[in-house]
Amino acid sequence: MAKAPARRPARGAVPRRAPKPPRTLKLPKLSLAVWLQRLRRALPWLLMSAAVVAVMGLVIYLPRTLDFFPLQQVRVDGVQDERRLQEVRMAVTSEVSGDNFFSVSLSDLHDEIRALTWVSRVEVQRQWPGRIEIRVSERVPVAVWNDDQLVASNGEPFTGMDKYDVEPLPRLTGPHQRLTDVMEYYHSMSRILQDAGLAVRSIRVDARLTARLELDNGVILVVDRDHYAQKLRRFVQLYQNVLEADSRTLAKVDLRYADGMAVTWAGSGPDRNKRV
Repeated sequence: MAKAPARRPARGAVPRRAPKPPRTLKLPKLSLAVWLQRLRRALPWLLMSAAVVAVMGLVIYLPRTLDFFPLQQVRVDGVQDERRLQEVRMAVTSEVSGDNFFSVSLSDLHDEIRALTWVSRVEVQRQWPGRIEIRVSERVPVAVWNDDQLVASNGEPFTGMDKYDVEPLPRLTGPHQRLTDVMEYYHSMSRILQDAGLAVRSIRVDARLTARLELDNGVILVVDRDHYAQKLRRFVQLYQNVLEADSRTLAKVDLRYADGMAVTWAGSGPDRNKRV
């Protein structure tokens, strides 16, 4: 079979060239030192990007995750009276409402309870998986001061008359700035009088520190601050040896004498007042 004659390019046409095969570029091989150097340069950006991603994840998913850890119980130890316990419950409710186990601020909870006037010390901690434990140390009242405050065992005054049974407590009255002196009177006189089986029900002290004591048996004692301990011991000795055994009812003893005392008996009669 005869071959077809080759076609001649048309006049004026540019003959087509065969496409060149793609050329492959050969990259130079990098040494390990170069790779490490480039990695060190990129590392801060990689860490920053990872941190941004982590923060975004926390913002988006953490609130939903914390919902799986609800606050199940708040336990309070150390409060001895329901009135004071109710006050703690109110403080706790105001702080934990709407929070979960992890979002409750222990420091805020501590400060809220510590602000209660009758609280001496507070410890707050989380107990896995869903409990907050609160341990409260209460102030121990030993007396009523000026009818509107309590005196703690360490001598500090505090409010809270409506949170305690104050009837058994001794009543102390005196100038507001002299509480320390009045408390010293009370403790010292109580120690001396207890040798005769007597206790102080109330003590009223004036600006000159003259004290008027009412004892638990109803007897009134009046004593000034000069050598008051010596005068009280003299009264205790006379009470044990003479006055207690007398059939008459002792009403008042004035100890403001350097070498004796004035005794007043209840009722009337020639012997109602007697200096001994």
